[in-house]
Amino acid sequence: MKHSWQRDEAEKHIGEVLDAAKAHGSQAVVDHLGGLFTITFEQPKATLKELFSKPGPLLDDDLDS
Repeated sequence: MKHSWQRDEAEKHIGEVLDAAKAHGSQAVVDHLGGLFTITFEQPKATLKELFSKPGPLLDDDLDS
């Protein structure tokens, strides 16, 4: 899957850019003037209710720092 897009192409295929960021990691979008946008997807953090409803101890990865 692509990891770099020209801005015009990314604008026409924004759904694909977002899906690629979710499935394959950060996507770079190169601006007309040479600047760079980075599109990333972050999983939502668990709520306290969800954390405390899990059996067993909490791991560092479970906590939002």
